[in-house]
Amino acid sequence: MANIIIVLILVALVGYGIYSYVHHLTHGGGCCGERDAAAKKVKVEDHNKAHYPHTLVMGVDGMTCQNCQRHVENALNVMPGTWAAVDLAAQNVTILTKDEADEDAIRQAIRDAGYLPLRTTSKV
Repeated sequence: MANIIIVLILVALVGYGIYSYVHHLTHGGGCCGERDAAAKKVKVEDHNKAHYPHTLVMGVDGMTCQNCQRHVENALNVMPGTWAAVDLAAQNVTILTKDEADEDAIRQAIRDAGYLPLRTTSKV
């Protein structure tokens, strides 16, 4: 009788393991939807960097992949007069703005994208 119970428990564990593996393959897992289609990159309308005299470099926590990079850049590039570029290795974002940067709005946009804005490392 004990052997039957042990076999049933093992069958249930193997079944759950197979289900979890298949679910991970079909529905994704890991970082920020890496198995989902990549978000379309939001491009700024004005590509002339001379039109962006203000620069702000801010740390961002929680970015681990290129999808994270694109999410943060998109969240900032939709803001008027803003051009953002993420440095994933340095865990920061460089934000070029046409007018004086509104740090509170930038921090909120990063939070809304699902990441944690850290200290501002430089402001020019």
